[in-house]
Amino acid sequence: MSNSALQWCRRYISITGLLLTGAIIYILFFQENSVARIYRNKKQIDSLEVAIKQNEDTMEYYHNLNVLLDNHDPRIIERIVREHHSMTLPNEDIYLSD
Repeated sequence: MSNSALQWCRRYISITGLLLTGAIIYILFFQENSVARIYRNKKQIDSLEVAIKQNEDTMEYYHNLNVLLDNHDPRIIERIVREHHSMTLPNEDIYLSD
């Protein structure tokens, strides 16, 4: 290493600065709460929130269906059974949608 490069390093790079930079890098990338781990956890939280919303919608649908069945109205029961099992009456056309 040349003398001028050594002088430049002594002038602009200090042990304290190196230690501080190393500590910051360690905290940001290698700790339990690193940036990458926070990003992965946030992504997982978002996907779980979507799954929770879907499950709540399904639960609400079946709760409403249960309320309808508790009324013991034969027309409603027949409609629900026919919808879920794709049953038809004679000479009846049905149209299924996705």
